[in-house]
Amino acid sequence: MFEKIIIGYDGTDTAEDALAFGQALRQGTATELVVVGVFPDWPYFDPEQQDQFARKVEAAAHLIGAQADAFPSNSPARGLHEAAEELGADLVVVGSASETTVGHMSAGNVAVSLLHGSPCAVVVAPVGLRSAEVALNEIAVALDGSDESREAQHTAVALAQASGAKLRLVTVIVAAQASAFGWGYGVFDIETELRAAYQRTLDEAASQVPDGIDVKTELLSPGSVSELIDQAARGVDLLCLGSRGYGPIRRVLLGSTSAQIVKHAPCAVLVVPRGVHGTAAAEPTPTAAERGS
Repeated sequence: MFEKIIIGYDGTDTAEDALAFGQALRQGTATELVVVGVFPDWPYFDPEQQDQFARKVEAAAHLIGAQADAFPSNSPARGLHEAAEELGADLVVVGSASETTVGHMSAGNVAVSLLHGSPCAVVVAPVGLRSAEVALNEIAVALDGSDESREAQHTAVALAQASGAKLRLVTVIVAAQASAFGWGYGVFDIETELRAAYQRTLDEAASQVPDGIDVKTELLSPGSVSELIDQAARGVDLLCLGSRGYGPIRRVLLGSTSAQIVKHAPCAVLVVPRGVHGTAAAEPTPTAAERGS
């Protein structure tokens, strides 16, 4: 479970959404919350404006019983990254892009930057939470059998235990997976085998969920990322994803699937770094396509 959560705050409505979701994540736990505001690290930045901003951050933190801190930086994303490292945070919560539809989330520039290298897990909160009663009633995890998705499951289970939320384990078999085996394989046979293999992954994952958590599984076959997003729209409050299959240990790094999801999800999305639960395997060698050669 998270021990210290940073909430990025700049006084905007979407920052208020992040405050509401960060507070919901803390409920029932001893998690420490720190509201962090990032101000320009410019020699000519007005000290009075800096003081006003710091007071605004402190007022926001006071409303939710959190600590407050202000970090100078040349960009909000870099400031939150450095704050997470300096404060030893294991989660950063940020708001969505301001133009996002209420009830949905879409990673803006700050969130996207954090999702490509944060030293800890990142949550992007949906729009509209500031005016709603926020609670974690159902948490979903996207699983594909990888170590990275198991990292996400560990986190989701811990959150479900702390909040009493239901847990939904979801796997999607996309058409490209069936065709990737090349000529000579019967598509029907491949899809049947993939379905059986992924169902075993779901069943194994469900068997590892501790007693007391209401868990169910969903296998979408044939499916797509859009169908996973549609699933999340059916009562899910938080969707947990693993990081990309290669990249620095304990750094968030988006893959193609998670990159699509954080642009269109109908709920909060949490991306978990590799290696935080000790399940990530040794870093694989990238393919030629992944290296861009």
